Amino acid sequence: MTALQKSVADGRAFCPISDSCFLEVFKQTDANTRQRTAALIDELSLGVTIIAFDLRIGTEIAHLLHAGLTPEQVYPLDQLVWTKLSYALGYFSPRICMFDELDDRAIEKAFFDHMWTIPLVEIEQCIGEANYTQDSGRHERLAHTLNQGIAEHAPGIKSFKQVYEHELVGVMDLYAGRAADILCDMAPPSLGPRPAKKTGGYKAIERHCLSLLVGAMNTDKGKATLRTLHIETSIYAALRWNKGQKFKANDFFDIQHAGAAVGYCDAFFTERSLANVLTRSDLGLDILYGCTVVSNPEAALKYIQLLV
Repeated sequence: MTALQKSVADGRAFCPISDSCFLEVFKQTDANTRQRTAALIDELSLGVTIIAFDLRIGTEIAHLLHAGLTPEQVYPLDQLVWTKLSYALGYFSPRICMFDELDDRAIEKAFFDHMWTIPLVEIEQCIGEANYTQDSGRHERLAHTLNQGIAEHAPGIKSFKQVYEHELVGVMDLYAGRAADILCDMAPPSLGPRPAKKTGGYKAIERHCLSLLVGAMNTDKGKATLRTLHIETSIYAALRWNKGQKFKANDFFDIQHAGAAVGYCDAFFTERSLANVLTRSDLGLDILYGCTVVSNPEAALKYIQLLV
């Protein structure tokens, strides 16, 4: 820890968090431990976080579509996914209807600027454990449901490739509508009015987008851009293919940690079972995204010492 703190203090490294890490802080029920964790995150992250999961996936999809049409007009994806700790769960601002539009916008900007400076320790003091304990058993129930489904469909699973493709189509179906909205926004006015949702025209665009997103994962560019979905889909598929392994509640957090870190960070320190999946030779997620994945303290220390 001392070596890591020195690397951060010397400007050689920083340790951003993600929305899943933010939420895990508030799983800690001991107030003192939670406050000390928040203070350590403030020190090591320098107040930086990767944008929230859903916003990040939308950004990746938009980047894929815009880069395909006007590659010279898009910024590198690595530059589009960073924000401050106070916005780890997404962007928000108060809407005060008692003022005119100009004053309302000024208040909104002032609020944003203020939130931008707030450290995690101050956020922790405001919300404590209330952010998580509203439904602390949700992930346990979800893990149980997934394990039941995996056991039910296990006899029909014949290969990892089959599992990955099944997972991929399922997750891309969830985001086909997002891609359709982006395409509609990109369309020139000469193509006519935007089709209303749930109409035949809009559903046709959604089907096209589903095929486009699934097909993109067969290309290097698609995997490089839709990295969050590719990483997490690969991990879920690996867990399903390992038929003797059961999902645990904390797996959902660990998988989202990996989706953010492996896709956008230089190194990811995690537990051995997850590291084994990320570094599997047939997946090579660590190599694909240029992220050093480490699962033991000695290797982590060696990596950090090379930064000093």
